[in-house]
Amino acid sequence: MSQITAIADKLLENVSNIYLPQGLVADLIFPEIKSKQKTGKLGAYGTNHLRIEHSFVAGRASFRRVEAIVRSSSSYSIESHGLEGLVTEDDYDNVELPFDAEKDETIGLTSLIQMAKEQAVADVLTSTSILTQNTTLSGTSQWNDYAASDPIDDINVAREAIYDGCGFAPNVAIMPWQVANKLAYSPQVLDALGFAANRAGQLSPAELAKFMGVDKLLIPQVKKEGAKEGQTSSFADVWGNDVVMAYIPAQAAKYQKSLGYKLVLSSRPARRVTKYQPGNPPNSTAILVDDSYDFLIASVGCGYLIKSAIA
Repeated sequence: MSQITAIADKLLENVSNIYLPQGLVADLIFPEIKSKQKTGKLGAYGTNHLRIEHSFVAGRASFRRVEAIVRSSSSYSIESHGLEGLVTEDDYDNVELPFDAEKDETIGLTSLIQMAKEQAVADVLTSTSILTQNTTLSGTSQWNDYAASDPIDDINVAREAIYDGCGFAPNVAIMPWQVANKLAYSPQVLDALGFAANRAGQLSPAELAKFMGVDKLLIPQVKKEGAKEGQTSSFADVWGNDVVMAYIPAQAAKYQKSLGYKLVLSSRPARRVTKYQPGNPPNSTAILVDDSYDFLIASVGCGYLIKSAIA
């Protein structure tokens, strides 16, 4: 037996291999509203004040009485989401660098909470039953078909639908990484930005945002585990191949329109990590990670969904 095979394998202390959630956008989309209570209502106005009414008054004629303001509201409910993990005495005794029993458990729980939040927002914003202004691309209309697709027209249709739906041009877009990567090489898009003759490289996110006419382009990159526990690992995209365009103000305020808002509790941080000693099993530590939020779609006219932008 050679000498080298008799040496016990040791873990590298300063390097480890893991995929942590990257490119999360759920907390970056909507303006935040802090609420004291978990439930409440968001006030809204109708459009009566935008009608063209006869208002001419002559001589001693009386002013016409009108109903200029119509008020309504939509309900929100801030829900709590939490998970617990346990670090046992054996974990403390047997885990060696680069592993860290408590830190690893906290990272794992936090990732699970973040992933559930990201998926919840993606499910809402990529649903045609919620974003009722939408289109689904297929075949040669999908943007990876550089010869036949027309991303310029698709984006213009979305922009016009939002403008007609809420009175504002879109200022935010959400485009998953794999879609942005295809659109960044589209000859039509390069030509529209004046790059066809002198540039063959990939467009930057800022250039794609300019093409779409938005101030903010969010490019989610996060992958999820698509396989059930015990099966072979298989990555899947949280946001799929769908593109969302919307009008969303930077901050929540009175007298504004927005596709939606993020509701959080003013009495606690958005995400918390708590530890306690359960006593059973002995010398163990329970770690809890929780988050409380609600994402409220306030005005569907402010959004437009392009399903299956690429194949």
